[in-house]
Amino acid sequence: MTRRSDALLARRLSEVERSLDRISRSIERIEVATIVREPSSVLSVDAYDGLRRQIVAAAQERTAHLRQLAVFAEAAQNQAPQLRQVVEEWLSQAGVVRWPDPADSRYYDELGGEGEDLRILRHAFVDEATGRPVVMGQTERVPRLPVARHAGEREVRS
Repeated sequence: MTRRSDALLARRLSEVERSLDRISRSIERIEVATIVREPSSVLSVDAYDGLRRQIVAAAQERTAHLRQLAVFAEAAQNQAPQLRQVVEEWLSQAGVVRWPDPADSRYYDELGGEGEDLRILRHAFVDEATGRPVVMGQTERVPRLPVARHAGEREVRS
């Protein structure tokens, strides 16, 4: 008898969940209809204001990117020596940094090799605001180079 009541309870619980889901979707449709039909309601005003701000921000971003593309194209056309400086300025404006630590596995993939030191094959670029990698860097292991000594210095062994 317990199995029968458990099955009945599970079926009724499932029906309640489906009903709640239908009610939730109905409420969402009512809210959308209110936004469209009642443009003076607080909900509508907030929704339209948010949409307007997103459109303005997207237009400003597009204009900035088009300007960057035009500057980049001009510098590449002239093979300008300041191209590196232009790109570094854009990275700074966007809040993107070259990550300096090749041992940081959050931002660098080690591709193999043998040795104690890491050599950067491709720099990692990181969004300063979020800490997320924009482009993962790549490193490889290389043998440690001997430290160059100045003339007259002797190697000290312990």
